[in-house]
Order: sequence, then structure tokens, then C-alpha cells
Amino acid sequence: MYTIIFGVMAGVMVVLATVLVVLVLEIRRTVAALRHTTEHQLNPALEELQATIRSIKGITDNVNAITEDVRQFSGAIQSIGQKISAVNSVVDVITSSLTIRTKSLKAGIGTALSYFMANLMRKGEGS
Repeated sequence: MYTIIFGVMAGVMVVLATVLVVLVLEIRRTVAALRHTTEHQLNPALEELQATIRSIKGITDNVNAITEDVRQFSGAIQSIGQKISAVNSVVDVITSSLTIRTKSLKAGIGTALSYFMANLMRKGEGS
């Protein structure tokens, strides 16, 4: 009786081992096919993705360069505005100085003419 049980168990073990060997071989084929498919379909996608990333990096570099140019232009405009403001201040100082001098000169000439006319009149009365 034990011989039959051991025989059946041995038969089951052989069948099980055969199934496992076939299963392992099928899994290896499936993994190889999956690797082949992945390499042929995923590699071009990865290359395209890398090209896209390089393109985006180029665009980003261009935007950074343009931003720097705009920043420099803005700085130049600000500098020009400050210089115009300084020139405007100098012109205001010169204008106020000229106004004061002109009014002083006008007052001096007016006083001198009044004095001259007053002396001229006195001299005319004395003759």
C-alpha cells in the first residue's frame, strides 16, 4: 500500500516539477518579450523626451537672456531719468539765480536812473 502512495506522490512530484519547469521557461520568454518590447517602444519615447527637455532648456536660456537685457535696459532708463532730474535741478538753480540777478540789476539800474535824474534836475535848477 505504501508503494502505491509513494508511487502516486512520486508521479505528482514529477508532474509538478514538469509544470514548474514549463512555467519558469514561459515566464523567461515573457520577460524577454517584455524587455524587447520595452526597449523598442520606450527608448524612442525617452529619446524624444530628452530632446524636448533640451528644447525647453534652450527656450529657458533665451528667456533668461531676454530678461537680463530688459533688466539692463530698465537700469539704463532709470539712470537717464536720474540724470535728467539732476540737469533739471541745475537748470532750476541757474534760473532762480538768473532771476535774482536780473531783478537786482533792474533795481540797481532803476535806482541809478532815479539818482541820475534827480541830480540832473538839481543841476538844471542851479544854473
